[in-house]
Amino acid sequence: MNSQITAEIAAVIASQSLSLIEGAGPFSSDILCDFWYHGQEHLKLRRRVLEPLAQSDSPGELSESELEAIFKDFFAEEMLIRVVTTVLAVTDQKRKQRQAEPIARSLYLAFLDLKRIVLAVMVAENHLSLDALKRINTTRRSIERWTDLMLGQFVLRYNMQEFAHDPERSRDFGEDQSTNLNAPSPVQTWDLITAGLRISFPAGLTSQCSDHWEKMLAAIMACYPEECFHQSATMKSIQHIRIARSGLAAETHPANIPELFRTLLPHTSSSNQNHPHFKPADLKQQEPKSSPPKQGISFSHFHKRSSKGPHF
Repeated sequence: MNSQITAEIAAVIASQSLSLIEGAGPFSSDILCDFWYHGQEHLKLRRRVLEPLAQSDSPGELSESELEAIFKDFFAEEMLIRVVTTVLAVTDQKRKQRQAEPIARSLYLAFLDLKRIVLAVMVAENHLSLDALKRINTTRRSIERWTDLMLGQFVLRYNMQEFAHDPERSRDFGEDQSTNLNAPSPVQTWDLITAGLRISFPAGLTSQCSDHWEKMLAAIMACYPEECFHQSATMKSIQHIRIARSGLAAETHPANIPELFRTLLPHTSSSNQNHPHFKPADLKQQEPKSSPPKQGISFSHFHKRSSKGPHF
């Protein structure tokens, strides 16, 4: 898969992370299993290509341009895995569970182990020219900065510095993002980030791999509840999701509102019934003018009611 698509998906996951973190339902075990399985299978294919290069000084079957594409795609994949592992770790932390984080961390550690082989091949300088190594290293350092940018909010708010390349730099990015959100006219930060990613990761030569990476990405997106998506498959804003979720709380349903307050709500079953302490305004207007005014609720009434316990 092209590294540009991988980078954009990483940005989507980071920008929409609160939709997942603030959810309440458990993750699907099948989805987490697919995420781990396809991720490990993808790494096996990468390892099958890279390990012989680390163990031999002779030129391999791959051309320099193909090997350069593999390295660039791998560093982009590492960025996505760092973002995903961070989001799932924060989600488990907020939900007080250990379900998704151990699985994601296992895949993250497998990526780090393969990264050791990638760096060993680069340091050996046996399979790549100096110019190619410079280009790869420039891409690697750029991806590390992009990763720290995406993880800034998590390092700042949840102390997830272990997944950042430079925790202090990532924290600075998080502070900038937090300041922007509180500004009178906040800039659409993630729109700018996505635009920058498209420039930094132009569509071009990509490494050949199986469909395991695409299936792993599909499993990641499947972790988001259905309520996070529009019918057009685009993701809803966190504000939209929060409003929708607020109506799902049991205490906000009209049937669960105490009888004392439900009498004041229109279109409720008890709105047309007289209540001992609250009377609709239209009934009061129908009373004869000669009738004495109704007595209000005195403090003695409150005292008697409170002594008997809750009224409803």
